[in-house]
Amino acid sequence: MSRTEADRLIADLGAAYDRISAAMYALDTHPDLAVLRGTAHNGDTARVAAGLLARLAVLWSQFTAFSELLHRVREVRARRSRPGDGELRELTALLRGPAVRLGGDGMVLDDSVADPSARSSGLVELARRIETESTGLAGSLSEVAAARTRLAEEFGQLIATVAGLRREVGAPGDDPTIEGDLTRLGRQIEEAYGSALGDPLAATRNGPVAARLRELTVQVTGLADRLAALTDLRDGYSGRVARLGAELDELAAATTETNRTYAAALTKIADPGLPDLPDPNPALRTHLHQLDQLHRERRWPRLGTELVAVEQAVATARCRMAELHEAADGLLRRRAELRGRLDAYRAKAGRLGLIEHVDLSARYRLARDLLYTSPCDLAAATRAVVAYQRQLNDLAERPTPGAKGAVP
Repeated sequence: MSRTEADRLIADLGAAYDRISAAMYALDTHPDLAVLRGTAHNGDTARVAAGLLARLAVLWSQFTAFSELLHRVREVRARRSRPGDGELRELTALLRGPAVRLGGDGMVLDDSVADPSARSSGLVELARRIETESTGLAGSLSEVAAARTRLAEEFGQLIATVAGLRREVGAPGDDPTIEGDLTRLGRQIEEAYGSALGDPLAATRNGPVAARLRELTVQVTGLADRLAALTDLRDGYSGRVARLGAELDELAAATTETNRTYAAALTKIADPGLPDLPDPNPALRTHLHQLDQLHRERRWPRLGTELVAVEQAVATARCRMAELHEAADGLLRRRAELRGRLDAYRAKAGRLGLIEHVDLSARYRLARDLLYTSPCDLAAATRAVVAYQRQLNDLAERPTPGAKGAVP
């Protein structure tokens, strides 16, 4: 080698040494390397950790050999400002000749070690090998770190949620079951997290740990919903009770109106077939007043159940009262409708000159007597009105000598 070639190569190797030193320092101080060394892993992570630590040991042996060889090269070059032939031959041997023996696993071997799989490596090749392997090793460490980070985020979110729910529980007497469930669930999350950290690489795949995480998430969500319902009940009780009181007032007014309509229907309609008219107001108001005792005793789960029961009962009673009012009022409207139809048919008969038709008049009187007699037989009145309508239609299509009072 010429002096210029040797100096250029020594400079290149010096720059490589600086890069490699920085990379090796970064590896050695990598936080996840300390975790791999100090934590008992299992499964996939244990296998990966063993492989990474073995690769790191090989890398350190190569870096040590590279450092020693580069030091020797620099010592030779430093003998003279202008090296002679002897120094140039020595530099050529160090820089371009076989520098180290590497075993099958890449570990640097002493000359005394016999290894059929050993191969020689030059200084330049060794530098490239170390740079490539240090980059790959850092990437593998990052993969393990990413798995641990993902677990920390997923389990950490659950842990934080449980902690937040504990702060929201309030007084111990509010709902002891929620507090107990939160304690139990928090312990289960911590245990699952600790187990997952034993093999983070496997845990972040869609396997048993992922299934357990989903199960715990569902439980935490369920507890959050229960606590939210408790908070809504505790904070919104007065408003819900006030609404119930207003709805009961409306129900009472509806009951009064339905009673009036029932009385009219029972008086004016024969055999109306109406069901008994209940009065749900007293029982519902009693039930509503009982809620206050549960509220004073802070028996939230029971209060929540009873409050929902009263709300549903009031809603059911209002719907039922509306149905009963519709049934009674429908009978009265049916009678009024039949009266209106009969009057309309009578007016049509007048326009056709059939007012005095004997048979038609008789049918009219029968229908009118039925409709204007209390109680009214709606079924008979309906038949009478239909019969009057049919005869009127027949006479309108085929005039008969009975018109104008004539006897047919």
